Amino acid sequence: MSIFEANISLLNKFLQHFSSCFSKKQLAVFTLAIYALFKDYKRNSLDAMAKATHTDYQKFQYFFSDSQWDLQAINRTRLDIIQKQRTTASTTDGILAIDDTGCPKPFAKNTQGAKWQYCGPLKREEVCNVGVGAVFVSQAKHFPIDILPYLPSNEFPGGENNPQFKDKIQIAIELFDKASECIEFFATAFDSWYAATRFIEHIHAKGKFFFSEIKSNRNIFMYHPVKKTHCCIKPDELVTLIKKHYWDKVRYIKYKTSDGSEVSHRTYSFVAKLKDCKVPMKLVVIFGQWNKDDDKNFHILITNQLNASSKTIITNYLLRWGIEHCFKELKDTFYFDHYQVRHIDRIERYWNLCLVAWSITYWIKQNAYLNKILEHKPTTFNEFKHAINSLLEFSSTSALSKNEILAGDYFKIKSKRLKKKFAA
Repeated sequence: MSIFEANISLLNKFLQHFSSCFSKKQLAVFTLAIYALFKDYKRNSLDAMAKATHTDYQKFQYFFSDSQWDLQAINRTRLDIIQKQRTTASTTDGILAIDDTGCPKPFAKNTQGAKWQYCGPLKREEVCNVGVGAVFVSQAKHFPIDILPYLPSNEFPGGENNPQFKDKIQIAIELFDKASECIEFFATAFDSWYAATRFIEHIHAKGKFFFSEIKSNRNIFMYHPVKKTHCCIKPDELVTLIKKHYWDKVRYIKYKTSDGSEVSHRTYSFVAKLKDCKVPMKLVVIFGQWNKDDDKNFHILITNQLNASSKTIITNYLLRWGIEHCFKELKDTFYFDHYQVRHIDRIERYWNLCLVAWSITYWIKQNAYLNKILEHKPTTFNEFKHAINSLLEFSSTSALSKNEILAGDYFKIKSKRLKKKFAA
């Protein structure tokens, strides 16, 4: 028997929504696994989670490996809880941010999907697992929709020709379609890597707007002021032409960055198309660096919202950074990248439990459930996590004080006299 079987109403109120996804025994292990994610570890693992909740390791191992439960049902339930609360639900002014994140696994030679590939957090290539995620972001809130594992082509017989292989753009389209069915958002934002023609055209065909940056080698089909005809122009050439022929039309735009500070940049906007793309777009050329760590002297943003102002385009694109904050919260707070399971299905299960733990914390935070309980109100995600863990510890201590057997098991007390004293 685990000491964490004590009733913690605040958490159980949330977790009880998942009862239809599990059997009674599965729900008990699921609850313990979620509780375990609120503990602190130097390095997380199933063994560490089992020890933290004083649970048999085999139960956790079976739950992640062989137990039959529907991953998609859990995610639908989680999103349904979020959508039913005004303080957490998506709104029509929000965007769907899509990006990938890497989980470094330099010593995990036998972990499925862990290959030598680009790892975003490290900004270099490394042996890692990669997940493609979708996050709802607005000025007031953000929450993860889903994160799907990306398996490199060399994981499949026949490589990219294998029908089971999905590249990152295919996964992004899948995430977009899934999000369109369950939440409100008016546009999608992503970085230049995801600005592929097939993704852009898919979003446009579905009646949604997009905001993105384009790569420095992307061809822009537009009117050439020197050649006096429409042709393809590289971004570098475009910047040169603007400075020489259209500098009088360049305007300063003030806007707020993701950290709330106000900056200004010279901008030039016009309507054109990208090569091999049928969607008409508005392009905004931004002269200057985003920040001190930026190594680019200009950026080009695109959108199919042709009537949007340059400021609106920039602001909506920068909302994309909300997904980076979400990835960081998942990793720093709930050990999203600390798993020690090898099969990709088990990794995906672990990731989804991290999403549940994150959502509980967000649900509590947004609804101010701890404001009347705690003397000092938490502000950061990590503070909320530790506050929730304090509730777990408090409830467990209360359970121990009323149960001599539990107390003895928890503290490994051999002396009958001490057991009785503690339980008194």
